[in-house]
Amino acid sequence: MKKLQVLAEARQEFADALRYYRRQGPAFAEALALEYRTIVRHARAFPQAGAVEVASESMPVRRLLLRQFPYKVLIVNLPDQLVVIAFAHVRRKPGYWRERIP
Repeated sequence: MKKLQVLAEARQEFADALRYYRRQGPAFAEALALEYRTIVRHARAFPQAGAVEVASESMPVRRLLLRQFPYKVLIVNLPDQLVVIAFAHVRRKPGYWRERIP
């Protein structure tokens, strides 16, 4: 499995979503955390998984959609590691994360 780096901004986005769902009920927050961990584990095992969201000059950004929540994990597959660049809501602020592409 490849090494994983999660950008601080992506970590904060996930924390914000988790906080929101915790207010909705602990079961929602637990389900979100479980689904996120599952997606990241899958990406580490299969670095080419997910549809290409955007192709930068150097590297494609792949998206992995959560099934139960309106979020996507955006990942760049670098030669030595995977980088989670965003934990983004699927219907809010499209493309705001593009400046984070390495």
